[in-house]
Amino acid sequence: MKRTDKRLLVLLLVLSMAALTACSIPVAPPQKATPTPVQVENEPTKAPTQAPTATPVPERYPAFDFGGRTIKVGIWWDHYYTSKHTSINDDPGMSNSETATMKLLNVRRVEGKYNCKIDYVNLGWDPIIASINTSIAAGNPECDIYLTDLQFGIPAAANGLAQDLKKIAPKNSDMLNEQVVLKPLEALGATYFVQEQGLPQSGIFLGYNATMINELGLEDPRSLFNKGQWTWDKFAEYAKAGTRDTDNDGTTDIYGYGGVFTDFINGLVMSNGGGIASSETEGLSSKEVIEAFEFINRLYNVDLSARPWNWDDWNDNLLAWSDAKVMFYTSQAWLNKQEIDAATNEGGSLPFDFHVVPYPTGPSGDETPTSPVSGNWYFVPVGVKEPEKVLQIFEEYMNWHNGETGYRDDASWFESCFLTEEDVELAFECGRTLKLDLWNSLSGFDLGETVWDPIVVDKTATVAQAVEAAKPILQDALNNFFKR
Repeated sequence: MKRTDKRLLVLLLVLSMAALTACSIPVAPPQKATPTPVQVENEPTKAPTQAPTATPVPERYPAFDFGGRTIKVGIWWDHYYTSKHTSINDDPGMSNSETATMKLLNVRRVEGKYNCKIDYVNLGWDPIIASINTSIAAGNPECDIYLTDLQFGIPAAANGLAQDLKKIAPKNSDMLNEQVVLKPLEALGATYFVQEQGLPQSGIFLGYNATMINELGLEDPRSLFNKGQWTWDKFAEYAKAGTRDTDNDGTTDIYGYGGVFTDFINGLVMSNGGGIASSETEGLSSKEVIEAFEFINRLYNVDLSARPWNWDDWNDNLLAWSDAKVMFYTSQAWLNKQEIDAATNEGGSLPFDFHVVPYPTGPSGDETPTSPVSGNWYFVPVGVKEPEKVLQIFEEYMNWHNGETGYRDDASWFESCFLTEEDVELAFECGRTLKLDLWNSLSGFDLGETVWDPIVVDKTATVAQAVEAAKPILQDALNNFFKR
């Protein structure tokens, strides 16, 4: 990713701090606060004599005095940097002194501007869940902000423990406008969660064997997508063409499609505008979801263009593509990288070209690629004093890069997962629009057992029969999840 000439400014900042190796460098304090000095160690000694201060940041918000209050952020692993840290080397995993210095100096800037402290409290996994469910419910949140996995964050929001951030955010906040610093998540009819904005690297998409596509004389699926012609019908046509008995022994050797059912179901349901467990009411029996399972039934049981599912070996389904046993496959960046590296470590390369394309558009969907929500998300609990000020300070704390996202976003690993720049951009596109669907995180509901097996594996039920039997099980699981 390209960086602006501000990189030079930061480099000079790092070098000038190095001149006082292992010494504290005080940043000009505000009227009522005394920031902790910053130390930079193990850096080159050549530097200007002027001691640096934090890089000026354009003021989105006016300063206010928070009375020396400490904003506590509950988390389950150590986080750097906070008000407790005085040196970039306090982070044992520090690998980039340039960005580490920016982060630490931004802590000092925020402390000085608002007369406050920032502290991440490492509660641990089980204790943070207990803290959310007990201290917030009691009206006295242990922390001002919590980082959550959505499996316990969503129930907290559904049970009234999280604040709708749109109601407390300033009108000119980043999350309501540019979203350069914080990315909001729409869930349960409100915006309860945000996370640090970053490269959209968590998308799901279809990969395909481009060598096979060329041998069959088929148009590149990426071209079809760009023209708005990449639909379920077109995908089915391609999958059928790619299903072949190459040695004429009466047995199919290559299937048009094969991959893991979890990603495939998400990809098809979301490309059709649906959700299985995207709210407190089951969506399994919705038109959009039924259409997705009817399409799956078509591939597996009518066209016979999908590779039979193997419950005995998950990797047999996941990795069939790298053995050239399928033409299309469920793909993610890490999976491509894993197989590229495996081939390289064996002294070669994959014996075919591959590319990626968003999931095709279903009959009830639109052409916007959509992927399941992943990662960890912050929320502000109900009961926090002056939550609007807490959120404002937190946003400035997260803006350690001052909007220069090249410092935050390193695309080198992600780019190494693909063969062309077009694939990289399409993969990014698939991760930009996220949708919450909890079906794979619900206790008491197994979509593979209740729907996938009867339709695809055992072939004992029609789509309508499988859905009818499964929907009360899903609703019970949702009721338990949301504690209704």
